[in-house]
Order: sequence, then C-alpha cells, then structure tokens
Amino acid sequence: MLVSRRLVVITVAALGIACGRKGPPLAPLHLVPTAPANLSVARVGSEAQLRFEVPSKNQNGPGTVAIDRIEVFAATVAAGALRPANRELLTTKYRIATIAVKPPPVEGETPPVESTPDARPSPGERATFVETLTEKTLEPVFTTPAPKTPSAPGAPASSATPSTATSTSAAAQPTSIPPVPELPPAIPPVPPLPEAGTIPPVPSLPEPAGSVLSVLPGAATEAPVPPLSGVAALPSRIYTIRGVTKSGRPGPPSTRVELPLVDPPAEPAPPQATATEKSIVLTWPAQPAASGPIAYNIYRAGSTDPLNGAPVAEGKYERAGVTFGSEECFLLRAVQKIGAISVESNASAPACLTPRDTFAPATPKGLSIVAGTGTMNLGWDANTETDLAGYLILRGEAPGDTLQPLTPAPITATSYEDKTVKAGVRYVYAIVAVDKASPPNRSAPSTRVEETAR
Repeated sequence: MLVSRRLVVITVAALGIACGRKGPPLAPLHLVPTAPANLSVARVGSEAQLRFEVPSKNQNGPGTVAIDRIEVFAATVAAGALRPANRELLTTKYRIATIAVKPPPVEGETPPVESTPDARPSPGERATFVETLTEKTLEPVFTTPAPKTPSAPGAPASSATPSTATSTSAAAQPTSIPPVPELPPAIPPVPPLPEAGTIPPVPSLPEPAGSVLSVLPGAATEAPVPPLSGVAALPSRIYTIRGVTKSGRPGPPSTRVELPLVDPPAEPAPPQATATEKSIVLTWPAQPAASGPIAYNIYRAGSTDPLNGAPVAEGKYERAGVTFGSEECFLLRAVQKIGAISVESNASAPACLTPRDTFAPATPKGLSIVAGTGTMNLGWDANTETDLAGYLILRGEAPGDTLQPLTPAPITATSYEDKTVKAGVRYVYAIVAVDKASPPNRSAPSTRVEETAR
C-alpha cells in the first residue's frame, strides 16, 4: 500500500495538477456584470420612475464590462403580504422591460461618428426607466399574509412544553451505554487515476435555468421576504434590475426598492411667475394636506429633474438667473413622503414668462470737474452692469434748470473733455448711465457738479 500511494503522488504531479504547482491563473469562463448600483424609485403622477447606475465592471473578472442590456423586474404585493423570493421574482413572468446598453468603446479604436445621438445609456452612466402604472399593474399578484409577530415577547408557554416532555420521556427510559461512533478509515480511498493522455475536466459554473436566475452564489434570495416596516400596511410594487451579457448570462440583481401604492396628492394650482433683474420668482397658494405634510417640486416645462434640490414647503421659489427676451415655462408637482419614497402629483398647468429688461443701471458716482482754458474735464467712477451701453453727459448753464445731452449716443469712457464752453459762463454737469435693452433703460442723473469756464 505504501508503494502504491507514492506512485499515485508521482503520477498526479506529472500531470501538472498538483496543488503546489505555479502557473498563470485560469481566465474566467463566463464574465457577468456587477449589480446595478443606487437604484431608487419615485412616483410622479401615474408613473413610477426608476433611476440607477449601469454596471461598469465585471463581477467575476477584470477587463471590459460584459453587458448588453438591463432587465427590469416588478411585481405588486398586497398590504402586509410576504414579498417574493428572488428565485420567483427574477423570471420572465415578472420581467417588464429590457433596456439596451451602449457597448463600451474598444481600446485602441476610434469611436465611429454617429449621425444621430445614441440614446442608450453607457456603462457607468445614471439611467432612468419609467413605468406607467395601470389598473393591471396595480393588481396584487402576491397575497400570502406575512406571519404575525407574537403580541408580547416572553409570553407564558403552554403547560406541556417540548422541554418538559423530553425530560419526562428521558426519565422513563432505562439507563444504557451510548453506542461508540465508528472511527473513520485510517487511510482514505484513493480516487481512480485518469486515463493516459487525458486531463480531468474543469468544473464549470451552472447554466441559468428556466427562471434565468443569476449564476453567482448568494445572488438569489431563497425564502420569501417579510414586508418592510414603513410600508407593511400598504400595497406596494417591488422593483429590481440586473445586467445581462450578450450571450444571455445575468449578473447579480440590484437591491430591491418598494413603491407604496397610495393615491398621489392633488394637482396644485399653477404658479405665478415674475422676473427680477437677476432671477425668476415663482409663487403659489399652498394646498391643504389630507394625509401628511405637502411640499412642492418645481420643474421647467419638458424637464424630468426638479429645479429645487429638496421639496419646498412654502409657496415661493426663486431661481437665480434670467435671460431677457427668452420665454420660460414652469410647473409644480405636490409631493408627499411615504417613508423614504416620494409620491408626486400630476403636474400643474404651466406658467410661462418672457422677461423684459425694465431695470435701469445704477446711478453713476464720483463725478468731478476740472476747469481749463477753454475746456471742462469731467471724470467719474465706472458702473458694473454687464449690459451697460455707456454714459450720456448732460450740461446746462447755471442755475441748471434744464440739462441737455452733449453726446448724441452713449460713450463707453469714464471721462469727457468739453471744449465747447465759453469763458466766464458757469456750467452745470451730470452723468446718466444707459443699458443695452430695447428700449434702453436710463439711470437717474448723477450728483451735479458746476464750474465757471476760463
């Protein structure tokens, strides 16, 4: 036996499959993408909006991410019902959409010039999927109630507990010597040698079954999931997504998100829009809340992203920046929070505004005058408006009841030499700033200065 065992070791080492042999690692047989990250859900009117990050790496190996599409799964569960396990949810029955992913660029190749923009999301990008909620999608398909939690921990047990029955039964049995467990064989059996000229097959990953489950360990939840504490008393729609390779091999699913199926708030009244010199101001009447506080999101018409970073509780919002002469339209959605989920109303009617520049420049400051022989030299501080066209110089003879412009058009300089004065005449001067609006806006006249010509 000792000689035979030594021959086995030599033969296995000769085949190159001994544990201590060094060599390059075997490449992964089947690459799959990582789970999509940062999945979130919100309700906007009759739509469920999912946002997520497209996988950009492989779960089981380096190199370019192997992803062709994103699969979206969803199911509706009754209030207080058990949530389905992943092995039941991740099936074609509950796959509601497939989102094509833009192939990653090939290293060393110049991307082709596209005649039309490619709307497919790329690996690593944040993408959005919208599902329209209909009567059919809102009908629960999972209705098994979750087990009830005991009313009080530490409640008294029944008189015949398993521990009591066991001890009574054990006392009634005669005393006996427990059997001695069998010892394992001293020498384990030697596996048969492979035939000459052959290499044992390398075990491969299991192929996806009809339920197209992820092939990675731990990717599927094997038991029904209890309802979340925040939405247990509400019917909910469950969502999860995953990446799939071109050959159809799925990666692990994302974390799940739940959308409580409650009626959204009432549609708010349209806002009133006004313009200031530097911003757009929206105001609206607050609406009463039937259940819970109401806040608001503000959108530009045609956009799916709110202008405000967080829902606004008061009936006013100011957006910095204004483009005069360009129409903008805004709308509101009322928002309620159910746990961590936002439920938004349908959009209000839009409020449109074409701002007009009716805002005059600031009054020029620092006007001074120095008289010379046959001249008056004026100087003043510069204005800072970005749409400033220039300055008008006004002049009149003392006492200066009426001042007339000396220049037919605004000048951009902040100094002016008046060579039309007459010796011995006392003159009064003022400066007015003018902008580029149509029609132009004029500032109030500056503080007057006066001097006698020489």
